[in-house]
Amino acid sequence: MLSVLIPVYNYNITQLVNELHEQLVASNIDFEIICLDDKSNQDIIDSNLSIGELSNTTHKLSDKNNGIAVTRQILVDAAIYGWIILIDADMELIDDNYILNYLQAINNGYEVIFGGVSYKDIQPNSDNILRWKYGKQCEELNAKKRNKRPYKVTSAANLCIKKDVYKQFGLGDVGNSYGMDIFLGPQLKLHKVSVIHINNSVYHLGLESSSKYLSKVEFAISTLLNLYYEGKIKKHENSLLKTFLLMKKTSFNYLCSGLYKVFNSGIKKQLLSKKPKIKLLQLYKILYICYYDLNKRKIYSPID
Repeated sequence: MLSVLIPVYNYNITQLVNELHEQLVASNIDFEIICLDDKSNQDIIDSNLSIGELSNTTHKLSDKNNGIAVTRQILVDAAIYGWIILIDADMELIDDNYILNYLQAINNGYEVIFGGVSYKDIQPNSDNILRWKYGKQCEELNAKKRNKRPYKVTSAANLCIKKDVYKQFGLGDVGNSYGMDIFLGPQLKLHKVSVIHINNSVYHLGLESSSKYLSKVEFAISTLLNLYYEGKIKKHENSLLKTFLLMKKTSFNYLCSGLYKVFNSGIKKQLLSKKPKIKLLQLYKILYICYYDLNKRKIYSPID
């Protein structure tokens, strides 16, 4: 009845898989767990080999590094059951009823169920502080708040979805996880897929360094704009894209691009400090998207 799919890259998943397996066995349903390692270091591969000894559990290895979006697609294609749970390797279960919570939600008639993501209260070291603060302030949202705009916060890091729904969007062609998450919400909204958010959160443990996270933010912005100009994002609830289009319509995008050129070094310095300000990160995104649009993005034919 349920396929649990875990894309893996340089992360020990033995605790996560053992806990998932224990809950699945207790639920008394037909299940499988498939873990696909995306060409990790050999020591990580070796550390995860034991999970293959669990019943109904498979540990597969990719022959090359494909990226998380392609890895997820391969996993979904391999799943044998109609409902799938996608959970990232760097997640930690919070609720002993994690599987049961999803099983109960499946019976309520929705096609997609988002569980949510949380971050531990203990502050990480200063090198990872920006990612943690953004997660705490912007991503750690309860289900009531997420359901007000159900297509806005649509992370595939902790997701239960009908396999056929996932496969219809070709998410493996989009890019990395940031690109895929940007694309997923608009596709669900465009096709009027029924979505529900529940309080079934997991801890996100794999925090990037602040500099790496800021680079990923810039990559996500470029992906967002390219998808928009390619006509792949038509209906959406993306606040940054809405702000950008308003700036572009009123020609404020030229001013924002100029401000980026002048102030980006100073803003980056603050964001990479020990006390980054998330409001400044949001401003940086607006300035950068305008700058990128005018100076760096590929040129596409206008869309209606």
